[in-house]
Amino acid sequence: MLNRKFYRKVLVTTSLLISASAFAEEAMITKSEGRKPSVNLKFRQSGVPAFDLVQKKGNQVYKVKEIPKLDIGEERQVEAKEMQLQLPPNRNLNLPQLKTLKSPDLVKLPELQLRTVAEAKKLFDEKKIEAVPFVAPLAITVDPLTANPQVTLQNLVEIKPDEYKMLQALIFLEYQKKYDLAMSLFVELMEVPEYRSQALFHYAQTAYGLGLYSEFRNKMIQVTKETKDLTLKKMATESLVKNVSALETSDVGLIEPLVEAFDLDVTANDTYLLKKAKYYSNKGDLGQLEAALMFIGPKSPLYPDALLLKAIFNYRQGQVDTAISDLETSWPLIEDKKKNEIRNLSALTLARLHFQKGNYAAAYKMYLKIDKSSPSWLQAMVEEAWTQILAGDHEGAAGNMFSLHTDFFKKAYAPDTYIVRTVGYLNLCQFGDGVSVLNDLKKRYAPVQEKLEAFQKENKDPVKYYELVKTWFRNTDQQEVDGVPRAFIVELARHPVYTAFQKQLNNYEDENSRFNKITIDLIRKEREARLRMLQSKNALAALKREKAPADRIHKTEQTFLAVAVEHMITSRAREGVKKMRLAALERLESEKANLRLQASKNLQSRYNDFVAALGNLVDQKDVLSYEIYSGAGEHIRYQMAGGEISDRTPAALTPTEDQSYKWKFKGEVWEDEIGHYRSSLKNVCAPDEVAQGGT
Repeated sequence: MLNRKFYRKVLVTTSLLISASAFAEEAMITKSEGRKPSVNLKFRQSGVPAFDLVQKKGNQVYKVKEIPKLDIGEERQVEAKEMQLQLPPNRNLNLPQLKTLKSPDLVKLPELQLRTVAEAKKLFDEKKIEAVPFVAPLAITVDPLTANPQVTLQNLVEIKPDEYKMLQALIFLEYQKKYDLAMSLFVELMEVPEYRSQALFHYAQTAYGLGLYSEFRNKMIQVTKETKDLTLKKMATESLVKNVSALETSDVGLIEPLVEAFDLDVTANDTYLLKKAKYYSNKGDLGQLEAALMFIGPKSPLYPDALLLKAIFNYRQGQVDTAISDLETSWPLIEDKKKNEIRNLSALTLARLHFQKGNYAAAYKMYLKIDKSSPSWLQAMVEEAWTQILAGDHEGAAGNMFSLHTDFFKKAYAPDTYIVRTVGYLNLCQFGDGVSVLNDLKKRYAPVQEKLEAFQKENKDPVKYYELVKTWFRNTDQQEVDGVPRAFIVELARHPVYTAFQKQLNNYEDENSRFNKITIDLIRKEREARLRMLQSKNALAALKREKAPADRIHKTEQTFLAVAVEHMITSRAREGVKKMRLAALERLESEKANLRLQASKNLQSRYNDFVAALGNLVDQKDVLSYEIYSGAGEHIRYQMAGGEISDRTPAALTPTEDQSYKWKFKGEVWEDEIGHYRSSLKNVCAPDEVAQGGT
C-alpha cells in the first residue's frame, strides 16, 4: 500500500514538472541563437578559459607580452512572448461546520470604590460583614480529551568492534601522539574492506609522525588512487601538499591534477610552488614554471631559489639581461651564506651569464665569490682563468692555474688546468714554460688515461661504476680502486645528479633504521609494562591477604587492569608494526635497486665523458706544441731582426698596486688567496701591430 502511494506521488510530480517545462517553452521565444567559442580557445579542468603566456613559433620559444581578447562565444538569449493565460475556474471552499460550545455566563463585578483607611475599617466591621457582595462560583468546564501514548521499542545501534578499534587508534594518533601504538591498529583495520581507505590514510599520517617519510609518501599517494570517497581523496591531497618536502619532484605530476580538481589554494605554500616549478622546468613547460614562481614573494626564505629558477627560465627564452637582473636581486639576500648551495650556484650562473655577455670583469668577480666548499669551485676556477685570458690578463690566468698545480691540489683531478696555463704562457710568449707545462700534462695524465680506458673496456655493466665509487667510500684512504685513481673517483662522485641519487638512498637506509628503532622501542615498552603488571598484581594479592580497606584494594585492582591493557596493546602493536615493516622494507629494497641502477647509469655516462674529454686534452698537446714552436720561431725572428720588447699596458683585470701583494713563491699556497695569484713572468711578446704585420 505504501509503495502504491509513493509511486502515485512520483507520477503526479513528474507530470507536473513536464507540464511546467512545456509551458516554459511555449512562453519563451529565442532572441539570439548564440555563438560557440573559438576552436583555438583552451580551457582548464575547472572550465575557465586559459591562454598560454609562453608560446612556441618554429624552434623559438617566446613570451607573449599582450594578452589578446579571448573569443569565448555568446550565450543563447531568450525573451518572454505575449500570451493569454487560461486560468482554471474559481472553486468554492466548503468548510464543515465547527461544533461550538456555549460560553459560561459573564459575571459582572461591582465597580471598585476607593475609600480611606478609616472608611475601610468601618466597612469591614464585624457588624457589617453582610455588606460584602456575594460572588457566584465559576461554572464547571469540560475536561480535556487525552489519548494513550503508543510506545514502541527501537533497536539500539551498537558500536562495532572495528569502530571501537578505529576510535582507539584515533585517540592514540590525535590526542596522545603515540604513533607506534596507533600504527598497529591501523594496520589491522587496513585488512577490513569497509575501513581500508580511512585506515590507509591515517596509517600514512602515523608514518609521517614517526619520520617514515617514504612510507608516508607511498601510502598517501595510494589513498588518492584507490579511494572513491571524494572527501577522503581531498584530505589526502591536502596532506601531500602540506608535507610536500617528503615527496619527490616527479610526484607533482600526480598531485597537481588533484589540486586543480579540488580547487586547493596553494599560493601560500612556497615549498610546494618551488617543487612544482622544478617539475615543470624538467618538463620544459615554461608557462607553468612562471605561474608557479609568481607567488613566491621577497619575504619567503625560498625567494633566492625561486629567482635562480626564474633566471634559468628567462635565459632559456633568450633574455640574458633579465636573467642577470634576477640573480643580482637575490644576491644581497644570500651573499653572506657562503656554505649555501643556492648561493654558490647563483654566483656560478651569474658569472657565466656575464661571461656570455662579454663582461669579463664582472664575471671574474663573481667567480671569486664561489666558496671553496662548493663542488663547483674547481670548475669555477678554470672558467675564471678562461675569463682572464679573454680579458687579456694572461699573467693572472697562468698564476691561478699554477697555484692549482702545487702540492695543495695534488689529489685533485683537473687536467684542463694545464691547457689553460699553457695558453696563458703562450700569450705571454713564455714558450719554454708552456712546453714544460705540456710535458707535465702528459707525464701526469697519460698513465691515468690508460688506466681509465682499461677499466672502461673491461666493465660494460653500469653497476660496476657504482660499485667502484662505493668501494672507495668504504675506505677513502685508498689511492686506487681497480686501477682507477682516487682523484678521478672523487671528481666522478661529486656530480649533483649522483649526489641526489645517493642522498635518496641514504634516506631509505635511515628509514630502515627508524623501522628497527620503532620495533626495539615497542619491545622495551612491552617489557616495562609486563614488569609493572607483575608488580601491581603482587601488590593486589598482598592487600587481599592483609584484608586491607576496600578502597585501597579497588584502586590497586584498577591499576593492575590498566597496566594489563597497556601490556596487551603494546604487544599487539609490536606484531602489527613487524608485519608492516616487512612489507615496507621489501618496497624500499625495490626502490633502492631502481635508484642504484639510475645512479650507476649516471656514473657510467659521466665516466665515459671524462675519458673522452681527457683524451681530447692529451691530444691537444700536439696542437699546442705546434703553436708554441711556431710562436717561438716568430718571436726569435722578430728579435733577430732588431725588434725590441716594450712595456705592455696592464690587462683590465690586473689589480692596482695597493690591492696586490708580491712575494717569492716557496712551495706554499694560501687557501684564502687562491684565485688571486698572478704569474711573475713578464709579457715579452712583440707589439700587436708588429706581430700581425710580420717583420
